[in-house]
Amino acid sequence: MKFPRSLLAAATLAVTASFAQAATPTVVPTIPTKAPGSVAVLLGVDSVRKELHLTSLQRAVLNDIRTDYRDSAREIVAKAKDDLESKKRAQVDLDALTARYDRRALRVLSDDQRQRLTEIEYQIRGGYELLSPSLQRKLGLTAEQKAKIAKIYIRGEEYTSKVNAKFEKGKISPYQRLLDLRENRLDRSDDFLAVLTAPQYEQFEKLAGAKIAGGLFD
Repeated sequence: MKFPRSLLAAATLAVTASFAQAATPTVVPTIPTKAPGSVAVLLGVDSVRKELHLTSLQRAVLNDIRTDYRDSAREIVAKAKDDLESKKRAQVDLDALTARYDRRALRVLSDDQRQRLTEIEYQIRGGYELLSPSLQRKLGLTAEQKAKIAKIYIRGEEYTSKVNAKFEKGKISPYQRLLDLRENRLDRSDDFLAVLTAPQYEQFEKLAGAKIAGGLFD
């Protein structure tokens, strides 16, 4: 399976902006242990709901969860100050908020729906799934491969920092910032996957399951 770049762009649907990415390039970012993104937000995508065959009751409950999550996330963002420490604290709060609401959203699903959702997440987040230590172990990544993944992530964060700095100084528009960040996300995903050997990539593809019917936005 070729992982569509348009699918990975959906990972930016969450309202949470990564404050750590606003750090200066001299600050080495912490390597996360999971791919970015919000399950609560992803479950609001119509094609994902159709793929999971959600009931009307499930949809209603998930709507409430997603709305609460977005409102709470925006409140955290609004309260954050411009200094780096404040942004780091806000990012910690956002990460905790996302984890909490993701757990709530997953409890709404059946076991079969959760399994299929995991496959869809692999399709959407692509190479970023390789940040997970458990997946690294499952695929048998070497120490050298893990080091390459860490370097790719840091390079992506450094580029994001530069884009955010340009935006904050008024050198680029909000639209251009969004385009640059999305393109960076897509490129880094491809770079992550390029670290894998052919057998590892084949195993990764199997974890993604069957391609979501009709594509993500259909």
